[in-house]
Amino acid sequence: MSDDTRKVVEAYFAAWTSNDIPAAYALLADNLHFAGPTASYETAEAFRLPLAAFAAMTKSARIVELLVSGDRAAMLYDCELPDPVGTIKIASFFRVEAGKIRWYETQFDATELRKLIARRQG
Repeated sequence: MSDDTRKVVEAYFAAWTSNDIPAAYALLADNLHFAGPTASYETAEAFRLPLAAFAAMTKSARIVELLVSGDRAAMLYDCELPDPVGTIKIASFFRVEAGKIRWYETQFDATELRKLIARRQG
C-alpha cells in the first residue's frame, strides 16, 4: 500500500507544480477533505479553482522530504511564490483511498500569502 500512496502523492505534486490541473484533479477523491491555513473544502470540485489559482502563482516547488506509511504520507516542500511571499516551507499531510487523495491538510505561515491575495483582489 505504501508504494501506491507514494505514487499517488508524487504524481499529484508533479501535476499541480507543473500547472497540469486536470491531472492533479484526477488524483483527488470526489469527497476530498482539504484543510489549509487560508481555507477548507469538503469536495474536490470546491477545491479545484483554489488549486488552480495556487498552482498558477507558484514559481517553483521542490520536495524536501516525503514520508509514507500505509495509506498516509507527510511531505515537506519548498514553494517559491511571488513577492512579498518568497520561498516558504509547506508541510502537507495526505490520506489515500482507492488510488485517490481523500484527505489533505497543509500547514504553513500564510501571513505574506494573505497580503498577496488581498493585493491581487483589491
